[in-house]
Amino acid sequence: MDKRLIKQIIYGAGYLTVFFFIIFTIYLFWFKPAPTCFDNKKNQGETGVDCGGPCPPCEIKTLIPIEYNWVKYFPADDQTIIVAEIKNLNQNWGADYFNYTFDIYGEGGVKIKSLTKDSFIYSGEIKYLFEPVEINSKNINDVKISFSNINWRSITDFSKPDIQTRGIKTESISQDGNKVLISGVITNNNAFKLSKIKIVGFLFNQNGTPISASKTELENIKAFEEKPFRINFPKNISLITTPTTTPLYNFSRDLTVGSKGEDVKKLQEFLKEQGVFNREITGYFDSATKNALIQYQKKVGISPASGYFGAKTRNYINSLKPKTPQIDLSKVDPNKTKIYVEALR
Repeated sequence: MDKRLIKQIIYGAGYLTVFFFIIFTIYLFWFKPAPTCFDNKKNQGETGVDCGGPCPPCEIKTLIPIEYNWVKYFPADDQTIIVAEIKNLNQNWGADYFNYTFDIYGEGGVKIKSLTKDSFIYSGEIKYLFEPVEINSKNINDVKISFSNINWRSITDFSKPDIQTRGIKTESISQDGNKVLISGVITNNNAFKLSKIKIVGFLFNQNGTPISASKTELENIKAFEEKPFRINFPKNISLITTPTTTPLYNFSRDLTVGSKGEDVKKLQEFLKEQGVFNREITGYFDSATKNALIQYQKKVGISPASGYFGAKTRNYINSLKPKTPQIDLSKVDPNKTKIYVEALR
């Protein structure tokens, strides 16, 4: 081979090596991405891939995501109150920040609104997310929730404040009984001030079905301070009245046309309850009372159905048990009220 050609090849290779080194140096200093905690590489002294060392602890990768138990919505005049019960099953980790999104669906599964907010949750906590929306509840068929952008914090850096409630009372505050509030007292048991306390109240019927939810907020609660609170609820929510069971009257004598007295009055009231007497309660056994008694005797199979209130009819009515009052599931049972308190330093 020509010596001149050999020299050219050697010089060319040298030039290429120098050029490659320059390009590589430029790439290293100006274009190569710096190591991060999100590049799926163990390249900056991490304990594991993208965790430990300068990156978040590797334990975060094994944490259980925030979950929800249920999402419910309640009418509130022309608005709708959406409430979700969520939980953090991690006992040593909380989240000082996360986003949650309520997706609201109408008729035919069409999404009519998305609402994104932020919140926090302590380690091992069950909490409630509460949002009013300017949508009539009649137009909502379903609500779903999702979580994103969770910033986990160790329990040593993000612990739950100690707070206490007492004197919780659920009562009606309007003359017609269609306005309900929950009141009570809350105590900051910590040696530091709390910037905000959110108190969510839930109302249930006698079967334990939630009827409504509402909330209130207190600000700047000093260390060891007590403060009263009130949670108002939408209109047209009323409390149950305590059902009373009145024993049936114990009849002790025979009654017939012309009889008078309290026992005749009680008989007429009884017959009216049975739907066979539609006259005024007078306490006087007249022909209308007799005809009503005949109808009742026929109805229950007492023979003869003569309209005479003798031993057979008297013993039959005295043996009856009072009716069990019906439960009104549209009304609130004040004994089933629940309170959730959320405090932030």
